[in-house]
Amino acid sequence: MQNPYVVGRWVRGDEHYDRQSLIEHLLQAHDTAIWVVGTRRMGKTSLLRQIEHVTAQPESSYVPLFWDLQGHATAEQLTEELCWAIEEAADRFAGCEFDWEQLRQWEAATILRRLCRLLQQQQRTLLLLVDEAEVLIEIGQTNPSWLARLRKTLQEGQLRTIIVSTRSLSQLTDQSVSWMTSPFLFGFHMVILWPLRSAGAAALIRQLQNEWQVEVDDALVEQILHHTNRHPYLIQHLCDRLFMQDETGRRYLRAIQDDDLDVTHMLAGYFRLDFQRLSEVERALLLMVAKQGRVTQAQLAEQIDAGQAARLPLLLQSLNELGHLRRDGDEWTVGSEFLRRWLLIYQSTLLSTNELESVGVARLDESNIEEMAQRLGVASERINALAALPVRSTSEFFHLIRSFFIDIRHLVEQDEGYRLLVTQGPDGQPQLRSEEEIQIALKHWLRPMCRAANIDLDREPQTGRGFLDFKLSIGHDFRCLVEVKLFSSAKLQDGLGIQLPIYLLSDRCVYGIYVPIFLETNHYEIQMRELHALATARAHTHGVVIDVIDMRAWKPRSASKADLADDPARYQITPLINPSALDVRRQLPFLPNSSRDEPA
Repeated sequence: MQNPYVVGRWVRGDEHYDRQSLIEHLLQAHDTAIWVVGTRRMGKTSLLRQIEHVTAQPESSYVPLFWDLQGHATAEQLTEELCWAIEEAADRFAGCEFDWEQLRQWEAATILRRLCRLLQQQQRTLLLLVDEAEVLIEIGQTNPSWLARLRKTLQEGQLRTIIVSTRSLSQLTDQSVSWMTSPFLFGFHMVILWPLRSAGAAALIRQLQNEWQVEVDDALVEQILHHTNRHPYLIQHLCDRLFMQDETGRRYLRAIQDDDLDVTHMLAGYFRLDFQRLSEVERALLLMVAKQGRVTQAQLAEQIDAGQAARLPLLLQSLNELGHLRRDGDEWTVGSEFLRRWLLIYQSTLLSTNELESVGVARLDESNIEEMAQRLGVASERINALAALPVRSTSEFFHLIRSFFIDIRHLVEQDEGYRLLVTQGPDGQPQLRSEEEIQIALKHWLRPMCRAANIDLDREPQTGRGFLDFKLSIGHDFRCLVEVKLFSSAKLQDGLGIQLPIYLLSDRCVYGIYVPIFLETNHYEIQMRELHALATARAHTHGVVIDVIDMRAWKPRSASKADLADDPARYQITPLINPSALDVRRQLPFLPNSSRDEPA
């Protein structure tokens, strides 16, 4: 008989536990536009799928339509996905006469309005269930008028809308604050998706809705609730590890062992995403509590900035609602044992220098990295060759800087340089150093090459729009800006699509290099394709030339165990195909008109 615990996919029907009162509220609330906020794996998609399951019954006055926004980047793609969703649920719209071909000619707001009117003629109401709503952030940047029209349709009251997302969707308010009408989320009723209630969580542990229930004694149930903080995914994850079945068919959970609470790579990824979506003060608070174990509100107030002390009760309540913290009497502790362990393991890579100092976390200093960089240094023959190399145009300069980063890529991937970018966590697994430490490592590799070629290397220079990671230049004419990001950063694409173009515009510079640093991941090729496509898009929209030079900071397999021969082209300078860069002077008229400024 199969393990009954579901890890890795959404659930509905008998597999969906608790949330009944929440679903009733979402369907009966006076507000017809609702935003449900939850952390990763809190059950947002499962909640929508369960609502769809409940309201798809013949006696329901609602007609549910599940609209998954994931993977779409334009308004046209979202509209096409909406049409597919309607066709997928076509049996629910029986009696609604509309032309499918004509439907695909309208935009999403118009489609929803027409659909609402047709259903109203049957005394039924459209129930729009929107998943992965964070996609709307990018749409708001590229097509705000489309988003404004969609908001108008959702706010008219002719349909009921339930949107689920993480808290990052609040960025829409900042983006749309300049609209002549209200920002997108104004008018939405916000509901926090809490962890499961104790009774519902215990029912999940014992699989009370399953034909074949699982034996679990009361003491073990309490331990599971404590370690998981009633988080639905963590409950399923832990119970999946504990599930046993003997030769008689008896299904039960064994006792918890310490390694059952170890943080897997998958869990670490979820925790990191949630952590990065918190504010700086929330992150600092969470690490303080993790480090100290149990702490009172008064003790926390003594450790944070006086300006934040007045907000402390609200901050703690918010972290409690999201499941990151929990209250035990007068003391606060980390919500789940899994999260606590992850915070302690990865704390050295989570915060900036100032934040780390505020919670007493030690870091590697620059001298440590410099010593290692000298051992894993650039070859002396390369340095000697650079000393005699002339630079006569901006394209030659950009070509040279690109070659520096290709050299460093070779050091990292082929000559043990990955050891400078990676450290070992307490669990023995490799983890990237902090972004700041990696910048310092890159500086110590770049410095000898820059000195040999008489190039100024400036780390974290102040621009008119903030601090850039690197600026390399010869005088004013030859300049190249560099931005570095860790692959796990929530701003991996924003660093290329938003930050670097802003820095280039502010500095009146055409040439940039984006350096994503990767540990081994199944998403590497997908992320790289997206980054290269984004670099090409910025060439067209901003008239800039950006090269993406990633570095794989994981230990390579030995030659005797490798599956394939490495691609030699990865360590060679390849031409950049950026059609719009051929006429950068027309697009950026502030560039000096001289032979030094020929495009790449």
